[in-house]
Amino acid sequence: MKKKWIIPAAIAVLVAAVFGIYQMQASAGEPEMTIDQARQQAEKQYNATVTEIELDRSGSEPRYDIDLENNETQYDLTLNGNTGEVISLKESSTQKTLPGKDPKDQSQASADDQQQSDNQKTAPSQKQASQAEVKITMDEAVNIATDEVGGTVTNAEFDEEDGLPVYELELETADDEAEVVINAQSGEIVTITYDKEDD
Repeated sequence: MKKKWIIPAAIAVLVAAVFGIYQMQASAGEPEMTIDQARQQAEKQYNATVTEIELDRSGSEPRYDIDLENNETQYDLTLNGNTGEVISLKESSTQKTLPGKDPKDQSQASADDQQQSDNQKTAPSQKQASQAEVKITMDEAVNIATDEVGGTVTNAEFDEEDGLPVYELELETADDEAEVVINAQSGEIVTITYDKEDD
């Protein structure tokens, strides 16, 4: 008599487990904000340029991890993908100073120390100079990539390849994942790489 109840009880437990997993996946599924809306909100709120944005679905709610920078500050920002609420924010100055120097000692810095400081200050400006050469916005790059391969952009980043400013975009399509590299000056697609998902 007890054996008759084991199978229905096991099925009920299995159905409850599958439903629970489905609910967890659904809650961390597609965000209500698009990647473009998240980028625009971040740039407007912090008066800075997005250098990288990534959709993270690993938690209970989708979130956007965003890196921004302007002439003075770098921001590491996390937004709720449904509400746009700021979950976390880290700020750091882009101005480089000589670490561990007392102000009176720093005024007497040697020529070598001054040259090292100058070299540190030129690194961010070189990146900003290459961004100044950009004629294609991140929005336009996203549109180019989605028109070409379809799907949803999950990560977009400004970078340089062999001195060429590019946008590197990762997209999730119905069948696979794609990485699209776009020339940030001309808007031409440099490469498309597909990564088939295993069933």
